[in-house]
Amino acid sequence: MLFYESSISTNKSQAMSMTKILAINKFLLAIAVLLIPMNSAFAQLATPSPASTETISSLVSPDTKIDYLPLKNLLAAKKWRQSNDETRRLMLQAANREKQGWLTAEDINNISCWDLKTIDDLWKQASNGRFGFSVQYPIFVDTGNKPGRLMAPDAYDKFGTQVGWRQNNEWILFKENLNYSLDAPIGHLPNPRDEYQINGGRLEYTNLTKRIADCKIVAAPVQTMPKFSPSTTPSQK
Repeated sequence: MLFYESSISTNKSQAMSMTKILAINKFLLAIAVLLIPMNSAFAQLATPSPASTETISSLVSPDTKIDYLPLKNLLAAKKWRQSNDETRRLMLQAANREKQGWLTAEDINNISCWDLKTIDDLWKQASNGRFGFSVQYPIFVDTGNKPGRLMAPDAYDKFGTQVGWRQNNEWILFKENLNYSLDAPIGHLPNPRDEYQINGGRLEYTNLTKRIADCKIVAAPVQTMPKFSPSTTPSQK
């Protein structure tokens, strides 16, 4: 009799334990269900969105693997002098001439069009269209210069005066006397000229404008055709 009662008591105890275990399992399952959306939300926050990833990767050159995000950040912060220095450094890097520190005509011609256009786009975007190579280009042409072809020195002098690289009939001291602000003349920046050049970097910049035209960063100047007047038309018999 005692054994029978003891057995019944044991069974009841086991049943109560199983009930408790089931209750605990249900409770834990409920908590897990509640946490799933939170974990998903945290995962979305921690994982960069495709758009942000695309934006960052879009500033890495597919040709040279150079990352232009640092230049974009400098320009966004309106740090014009640092941006100008960074532009010069990036151009040297794109041409694989960082050790030499200067560019030949061949080096400039080998700069990736993607890199050159990206530099130009970043400058234009940060300055609301005041700065950039494509902003300088029409001024260069309108003052009597031609891409890739040296014209009379006074033509380049006119260009330098208009963009503010010349003052009082002299080339300003590069790079201390550049105007690193939005108050500068249109096309004033970037100025990629070497520090030791005393003639405004005429040859280098003329070669650069040819590369800009070849890369179709700007439209080539339209050549107007001569008009024929009736007096010059051959008579028909």
